[in-house]
Amino acid sequence: MRLTKLNATKVSISTAVFLAVFKAGVGIWSGSLAVLSSAFDSLLDIISSTVNFYAIRLSMLPPDENHPYGHNKFEPLAAQIQSFIILFSGVYILYKAYMNFHSNVEIKAMGVNIAVMAVSICITASLVYFLKYAATKLKSSVLYADSLHYKTDLLSGAGILVALVIIKFTGLYVIDSIVSAVIAVYIIVSALKLNFQVTRELLDETLPEEDMQIINSVLDRHKVEIVDVHKLRTRSAGSRKFIDMHLVLFHSLSLQDGNDIRKDIEKRIKAGIKDADVNIYIEPCDPEHCETCRVCGEQDGSEPEHADIKNK
Repeated sequence: MRLTKLNATKVSISTAVFLAVFKAGVGIWSGSLAVLSSAFDSLLDIISSTVNFYAIRLSMLPPDENHPYGHNKFEPLAAQIQSFIILFSGVYILYKAYMNFHSNVEIKAMGVNIAVMAVSICITASLVYFLKYAATKLKSSVLYADSLHYKTDLLSGAGILVALVIIKFTGLYVIDSIVSAVIAVYIIVSALKLNFQVTRELLDETLPEEDMQIINSVLDRHKVEIVDVHKLRTRSAGSRKFIDMHLVLFHSLSLQDGNDIRKDIEKRIKAGIKDADVNIYIEPCDPEHCETCRVCGEQDGSEPEHADIKNK
């Protein structure tokens, strides 16, 4: 199977369905709140991964009259929806843990519950590794959110397993509720962090520092021809990265020279930044007000001291 965003979400959905049925059946039979809470979380995984699947399909639609920049923001939007789903699951588990704190419900078939959680942890760990790899390879915020979601499941599953082992050897069934409450708090915190992260993308925050360094290094290759760079704006939407700028070039350059410079800069930026959409607008300098041209004239034929490239 070829590695694509859609295929990655299909793997997530299939895994979540299996885990939800597997854990719910054993949790209902044994009476373990921790296992049932984990099954409930897997049920929400199905919903969130399905939302991701359709969000990715929508993000792949080409630009149209109403969406000239494309539909890439469906990805961070889906990631934000996922953060709310994770938050809801954390609040629900915390509520159930509080309600069952004093009930001291006995859990039967402890060995089966431990085996179920051990198998679940192994499957979830494999899925987390796969999604993280896919998110890095495909530069997808929604797949990264999905990997974070399942990482939360992985850690909570490990906590549940530890709780079941403690109960098996101590008989303290209240540990089940305590561990569920701790897991719930962790899930809530993770959801808030994820929401903050994707909100920054939805608000068109600039590209990360490593991408900006690539852009500046490419511009530096043409510092001899460039008088100034202004209106440099960057943002991301899903895996797509948008970069636009205005280049002020020496008025003595021909139109063909200016176009060649523009094309070379676009090509190098796209080579360094995957899925980059680059728009460059060329402007000639004004010889009467251009400080660089004035310096060139004063130097009487020597190599000009070009002004530093600035992002205004």
